[in-house]
Amino acid sequence: MRDIGIRRILLLLMVLFFVTATNMYADRKDKKDKPLLMQKSIAAIKTDNPPLIDGKLDDRVWQSADIADNFIQYSPFNGSPSKYKTEVRVLYDNTALYVGAMMYDPSPDSIYKELGERDSDYGLNADQFTVDISPYNDGINGAIFKVSVSGVQSDRPPRSGSDYYRRNGDTWDAVWESSTSVVENGWIAEIKIPYSALRFPKDEVQTWGINFWREVRRNREQSSWNYVNREVGSTFNHLGEMTQIRDIEPPLRLSFTPYVSGYIEQAPGESGPQFTYNGGLDLKYGINESFTLDATLVPDFGQVQSDDQVLNLSPYEVRYNEKRPFFMEGTELFNKGNVFYTRRVGSRPKGYYDVYDNLEPTEDVVYNPSESSLINASKVSGRTKSGLGIGVFNAMTNTMYATVEDMETGETRRVMTDPFTNYNMIVLDQSLKNNSYISLVNTNVWRNAENDENFYNANVTGTEFNIQDKSRHYSISGQAAVSQKYYKDIENDYGHAFQLSGGKTGGAFRMEYQIEALSDTYDHNDMGYMRRNNELQNRLSVSYNIYQPFGKILSARNSLSYRHMMLYKPRVFTGSEINLSSNVTFINHMSFFLRAEYKPRGEDDYYEPRVDGWYYHRGKELSTSAFISSDRSKKLSANVRLSYNKIWLPYDQYQYSFSVSPTFKISDRFSLDYEIEVRNRINDIGYVSYQEDPLMIYFGLRNNTIIENKLQSGFIFSANSYLSVRLRHYWSRADYLDQYYTLNDDGSLTETTLDENYDYNYNAWNIDVKYTWRFAPGSEMSLVWKNSIYSGSDQIFYDFMDNMRHMFDTGMTNSLSLKILYYLDWMYFQKRN
Repeated sequence: MRDIGIRRILLLLMVLFFVTATNMYADRKDKKDKPLLMQKSIAAIKTDNPPLIDGKLDDRVWQSADIADNFIQYSPFNGSPSKYKTEVRVLYDNTALYVGAMMYDPSPDSIYKELGERDSDYGLNADQFTVDISPYNDGINGAIFKVSVSGVQSDRPPRSGSDYYRRNGDTWDAVWESSTSVVENGWIAEIKIPYSALRFPKDEVQTWGINFWREVRRNREQSSWNYVNREVGSTFNHLGEMTQIRDIEPPLRLSFTPYVSGYIEQAPGESGPQFTYNGGLDLKYGINESFTLDATLVPDFGQVQSDDQVLNLSPYEVRYNEKRPFFMEGTELFNKGNVFYTRRVGSRPKGYYDVYDNLEPTEDVVYNPSESSLINASKVSGRTKSGLGIGVFNAMTNTMYATVEDMETGETRRVMTDPFTNYNMIVLDQSLKNNSYISLVNTNVWRNAENDENFYNANVTGTEFNIQDKSRHYSISGQAAVSQKYYKDIENDYGHAFQLSGGKTGGAFRMEYQIEALSDTYDHNDMGYMRRNNELQNRLSVSYNIYQPFGKILSARNSLSYRHMMLYKPRVFTGSEINLSSNVTFINHMSFFLRAEYKPRGEDDYYEPRVDGWYYHRGKELSTSAFISSDRSKKLSANVRLSYNKIWLPYDQYQYSFSVSPTFKISDRFSLDYEIEVRNRINDIGYVSYQEDPLMIYFGLRNNTIIENKLQSGFIFSANSYLSVRLRHYWSRADYLDQYYTLNDDGSLTETTLDENYDYNYNAWNIDVKYTWRFAPGSEMSLVWKNSIYSGSDQIFYDFMDNMRHMFDTGMTNSLSLKILYYLDWMYFQKRN
C-alpha cells in the first residue's frame, strides 16, 4: 500500500511538471515577439542648493531636474506598462546624491503603511520605493537603498539571483537620510545618499548605472524605471544609466562611532550578579573615492540575537548565521570563492574540548571560555575605475586559557586553548563585460604557537568566475581552491577542490550541468565552512519557469535534476538521487511548493562512522515535502509545511515532520508571529561510539523527536523606535531502544550489546527582548534583556510539562545590557569650525 502511495506522489509531481511545461507558449508572447525595450538614461543635475529632505518636493531646485518616468512592470505582467504613474528626479553636489520620487495613486487612503524595524522590507505591508546604484556601471557592484511610505529604511549590497525581493539576513546599515509623506494624489519619498555610503571612480565625467523601483503593496505590483527581464540574470543586471556626473569633489570621508555598554548578568551557581562594562570604537575612513577602511577596536557583540542551538546527532558541524554588525557590513567582496565564514573569527577556541580529554582523575575544569576574545578587526575594500575590486580583511584574537583545579589540593593550572591568532583575507575581483567577473582570493590563519604541536597555520588560495554571453542566456561559472596546513614537526597537508558548471541559465527553459570535486585532504575550515570533503559529484538539471500569469497561476518554477555521487579517493560509488520540484504562486498570492527526492540505490555514507575508510549503507530512500503559504499581506496569514521520508531497510525506518506558522498583523505597529515544528525520526540508526583496539564502531537504533516553538513579536513606536521580543524553545530527545550494532566493513550492521546509556534529552530556551532607539543617523541606544537555558540529560522525558520543570530546575542565565553608540562625521566638526 505504501508503494502505491509513493507511486501516486511521483506521478502527481511528474504531471505537474510536464503540464506546466506544455504552457510554454500559452497566454504569453514568445520572447522573440516582445518589443525591444532600450536602456533608459537620465541626466544628473549638479546643484549648489541641495533640497531639504522633508518629504515635500517643494524645493525649487527639483524643477530643474530631469524626470524618470514610464515605469514598466516587473510583476505580475513583466514588460507591461505600470498601472501607476511614477516620476523620479535626481540631483547631486559634492556631498551626496539626492533622489525625489512622486508616486501617484488614485486612492491614497488605500496605501498600505505598516511600520517595521530597519531592514524589515521583506514582507512589510507597506508601499516601498527603491534606488539601485552601480557607480562603476557594471551591473554587479553597488548598493540598494529602499524606503517605505511609513519611513522604514532598508539597504544592502546587490545579490545574484532572479528574485530581487527575497529575504536575506545581511545587514549593512549605511548612514543616509530619507523622508516620506502621503499627499492627496499619492505619496512622496525624498532620499539623500552621502558619498560616504558609496564608492565610485575618480573621473571628471562619469556615468553610473541606476534603476528605480516601486511596489504597490495592496495589489503586489512591482515596477521599475528601466525594464527588468525576469527571464534573464538578476535584477541588478538591468540598470539604466545616469549620465553627466561631472567634477565631483567629495569631502573627506571620515567617521567615528564610539560606544559604551554595560552588563548585569546572573548565571547559575553564582552567588550574585556580575557587573561588566565595555567601550570601543568603529572607524570608517575614505582613503579616496573608491576605497574605504573599516575598523573596529575592542568590539562588543553581547547584544546580538542568541543562536538557535540544536542537538546535533550528525557528523557535521552546525552552521550558524552571522549576526555581528561589523562582519555583516560591506563584506560582499569577501564572499568570493566561498572560503570565508566570518563566524570563525572569535569562535570557540580550537583546544576547547582537549582540556577535558587531558584531566587527571582528581581534576576538574573550573573556567573555559567558549569564545575567543576579539582584539580588533579591519577591512579595506573598493574598486578601481578599470573595474578591479580589491579587498583586504584582517582580525586578531587573544590567547585563550582554561583553568583546571585539583579538587583535593586546591591547586590550579592554566591550559592554553587557543594561541594569539591572526586572520587575513585578500580578494582581487575583476569585472568583465556582460555582467561577468573573475576573482582571486587568499585566506591565511596564523597562530602564535611555534612550540605547541597541537596548533598549525593554514592557507587557502582560490578563484571564482562567471562568464555570460551577450544575451545572458548562457553562462559558464566555476570555483577552484588549494588548501595548505603547516605543522611544526609533521608533514604538511595539501588539498584541492573545484566546481564547474555551465549551460543555459537564462530564459524560461534552462538546462545546466555541474561537476564538483573535493580531494580527501582539502580543508578550508580554519577560516571557511565546509561540511565534508572527499567528494566527486556530477549533476544535470533542467527547469522551466513561467513568468507571465495565465489562468489562476501568477508564476511557476518546475525543475528536474539528477545527481551522481562518488568518493574522490578511492573512486567508489556512494549514491545517486533524482530530484523533482514544482513551485507555483497563484493570482491570490498563495504559494504552493512540492518536492520529491529519490535515491534508487540508497547511499554509502562514509561520514556517519567517524572513522576514515568505513561506511554505513542506507537502503533506497524517498523524501517528499509540501509547503503552502497564504497571502502575507492579509491580517491573518500562515505557512504550513509537511514532509515524509522512507528508507527501505529491515528496521522500518521513516521520518515525518510538520510545521505551522501563523502571522497576525494586529495593526500597522503590532504583529505576532508564531511557529511550531514537530519532527520525528522513527527507528533512526546512527553512530554512538567506537573503541580503538580492536577497532569496533557502534551504532544504535533510536527514536529522535524534536519539538520547536518560536514566538516573535514587537511594537513599533516609529520607524526609528521599536521594541522586539523573540522567544524560542527547542526540545530534542534521542531515545535509544536498547538495540545496538557493530559496523561491518561492507557497510552492514551486526547486533551487539552495550552497557552504557546513550539516551539524551536536550533543551534550549532563549528569550531576547530588545528596545532600539535610533535617535540620529547612524546613532542608536539599545536596551536588551536575555534569558537562556541550555540543559542536557541522559534522562528522557516524554511528558512536555515534566520536561519543562526539569529544564527550569537546571538554572537559567539572565543578562540586562545597555549600549549607546554615536555616529560622528568629520564634516560636522568642519562645519562648526
